[in-house]
Order: sequence, then C-alpha cells, then structure tokens
Amino acid sequence: MYKLLLISDQEDVLHAFEEVGNWERTGFRPPHIRHDFEGAKDSLAKHHADGIAIAVDPEEEERILAYLQEYFPTVSIFQAGRTREEVLMYLNELNTLLNRLHADFSNDRFLETDMLAECRHEFFRKVMTGKVKNYADLTRNMRLLRSRMDADQPCLLMELTQKETGIDDDLDERWEYSRERLEITLRKMLGGDVRGFHILPTVHPSGEIMVLCCPLHGASVLTGESMSTLLINHVEEGIDHLKEYFGLDLTLQKTRILPALSALCTDAGENKQ
Repeated sequence: MYKLLLISDQEDVLHAFEEVGNWERTGFRPPHIRHDFEGAKDSLAKHHADGIAIAVDPEEEERILAYLQEYFPTVSIFQAGRTREEVLMYLNELNTLLNRLHADFSNDRFLETDMLAECRHEFFRKVMTGKVKNYADLTRNMRLLRSRMDADQPCLLMELTQKETGIDDDLDERWEYSRERLEITLRKMLGGDVRGFHILPTVHPSGEIMVLCCPLHGASVLTGESMSTLLINHVEEGIDHLKEYFGLDLTLQKTRILPALSALCTDAGENKQ
C-alpha cells in the first residue's frame, strides 16, 4: 500500500482524514501527520512518502513547497480535503496516478520519472484543447503531477502547420507511427526550459501541432513584446533545424498571448477557488 504524509494544523482537515476510517480500502496506509515545515522535514527524513497533502497558512506552505521542489521534486502533492468525501475523492486521483507510475515497465525503457513526465504531457494536451474545466482542476492536477509551470502568469500558445500540404500527406510516408514520432521529435527539438519558460510541443489527434510556452514558478517573467520575441525566435530556430535534419517543412501559423494558463480552461471566466 502507498504511504502518505499530511502536513496540516487545521482542525477540519485533520478531522476529515480521521473520518476516513478503514484506510486499507483506499489503497493507502494511514498517513503520517505533521503540523508545520519542521515537522514535515523530520517526517520525510524518517519515512517514505508516495503522496503529500498540505494545508497550512500560505507562508508556511511556501516554505514546504520550496523544500519539496529541491529535495522531493517527483513526489505527488495531492489536495487536502476538508470533508471525508473530499479526502476520498482526492485519494482516488492520487491512487490512479501512482498505479500508473508504478506499473510494470519491464518490456520498456520507461522509468517512473519518465512516466510522470508523460502524464504531465497528456494533461497539458487536454488543457490546450479546453478539456480542463476550471482553475481549481488545473492547479490541483499541476501539483499532483509536479509541474513547475506557473498557471497565473502570461503565456503563449502557438500553432504550427506543414507548408503547402496537409500534415497527413507527408507524415504517413516519412514518419513511422507519424504523429507519435513527430511529437517525440518536436519535444527534442523545441521542448524544454528556455529563459524561465517551459516549452511544450504537442501533436493532437486532429493533426494540429500546438506549442505551449509557460513561465516557470519563481522565474523572472517577461511580458508582452519581449516574451513573444524570445519564444517565437526559439520556435522558429527549432523549425529551421527540423527542416535541415528531418526534411519536415513547418511554419508558425498563429500565436496567442494568454493572460494566464487558466485562460485555456473551459470555465475560464469563473472566479479562482
């Protein structure tokens, strides 16, 4: 069974976890409980944790998050529910992710960290196509998947197209597994961290090629023209390399500047929760 750490000094949260009762049915052991940053450090030094829930005041939470980012960057952070029903719902989300991360990959070369990266990639593909409902769902899943991107800062969404011909025309002839192989290549040529931004190329079932450029937490955020210039130049350089090394002729078709990543949510207009 998976192991948990709950860091909270809030009575409703502590009571909600206590109300779970039969932990064996959840697939988790009863959590180790600590109440602050120092307690969390002590627990993590002594006990393994597959998932961590945090419910403390904002200043203490920032200290904990910074520590986890430095020393435990791949441990999932799940939502601390305030009722028994919420706790069970968030534990189910965590359990689904952990089962996938710990699946038997004996026939593949995937590590657990690789699978976590794949899960993040799949989630942000949903974000880009409007399949994530609201800000709460967005930020909860970003923590669960340990994304370093900042959902509250301006970002760019680009659309690439293949010059002259439709994307299916040449890809099926030139690329084995076409879209899957193309996405892997795009991630190698365009993806990664650039000057405080994370660049995430995706190829969608419809054939669309989209590139999300989102600032990282704690980075000095560029805005407006400076941000656009930096990121467009990076993507266009990558496009040139794709043509030179792979013969794939893409063009930057459209660029959208978004006030925040949350603008891509279905209910983007609703208040943050």
